[in-house]
Amino acid sequence: MKPQETADPAARPLRADVRRNRENLLAAAREIFTSHGAESSLESVAERAGVGIGTLYRHFPTRQDLLESLLADGYDQLGLRAHELLDDPDPGAAFVTWLEAFIAQVTPFRGMAASVVVTMRDERSELFHSCHAMRTAGATLFARALEAGAVPPGTAFLDVLRLAGGIAMATEGEPEMSRRLLDLAVHGVVPGAATGPSL
Repeated sequence: MKPQETADPAARPLRADVRRNRENLLAAAREIFTSHGAESSLESVAERAGVGIGTLYRHFPTRQDLLESLLADGYDQLGLRAHELLDDPDPGAAFVTWLEAFIAQVTPFRGMAASVVVTMRDERSELFHSCHAMRTAGATLFARALEAGAVPPGTAFLDVLRLAGGIAMATEGEPEMSRRLLDLAVHGVVPGAATGPSL
């Protein structure tokens, strides 16, 4: 019998259940952490997802693993959002919209952004590769905005991303404040001093 013929068809529903449990755990964690912070009880996450704590630990052996998976999922969504915004006729507005989405994804609850700073630099982690793909997609949006004159000449994409990241770190759990600070960064502190219309 060939190797590909040894798979048991009955195992397929189990794989679907495992995938569904993981998705439910991530959704429950995002909901609970958003309301109560990243240090919330993992037992409450498992209960909200409708599974036992053992199931949670099989998917996410540590709290850090759960946080990294949440952020990696957010990065994947940001990559998709960047591709969607490529069709926007206003490149500057599209890039600012993406920056708003970036901040919203990495600051839904206190303790998320700070907890993954070190692991983002680990090339072996799921988080690193998701982050790299997200940056590549965002850089394409940035290049369009730069070419359209919506960004000052000489501006580096990673500098803008670091600025957005700084806003995210300073405003975890405070979406209204993050929007105000991003608006301030986009339009400048001194009216008329900005060298470009958008950034």
